[in-house]
Amino acid sequence: MQFTLPAVNGLYIGIVAAFAGFIILLFPRIISYVVAVLMVAAGVIWLAGGSWVPGVNSIIIGVVVLIFPHIINYLVAVYLILLGLWFIFAGSALLLGLITLGLGIVVMIFPDILYILFGIYLLAVGFVAIGHYYGWF
Repeated sequence: MQFTLPAVNGLYIGIVAAFAGFIILLFPRIISYVVAVLMVAAGVIWLAGGSWVPGVNSIIIGVVVLIFPHIINYLVAVYLILLGLWFIFAGSALLLGLITLGLGIVVMIFPDILYILFGIYLLAVGFVAIGHYYGWF
């Protein structure tokens, strides 16, 4: 298994990623609201397309995330815990499973750390993309 950064290449995408990471570090809860608004918008589009069940579900979940923005952090924590358990027991990747399980538990206990980690991640990816563009590494 090879671990690499996502396909963020080029100067402009690097600047956008670094800027987004900086904004998330300045205003950490903004990502929850962005996700919630996107869920409501997707629900409206689904409803307009005639898909009632996913449209209504998306709108309801989006509104819940707008009202309770921390709920998304707990959902990510539960996902990481379940993914870590899967890596350990079904995926035969003990080290990766323990790391993922540990991250899930940390996010469950300290939900605001998710914003900080994601902001730092976007900054790092943005700076790596900018560095690759200029040939620094």
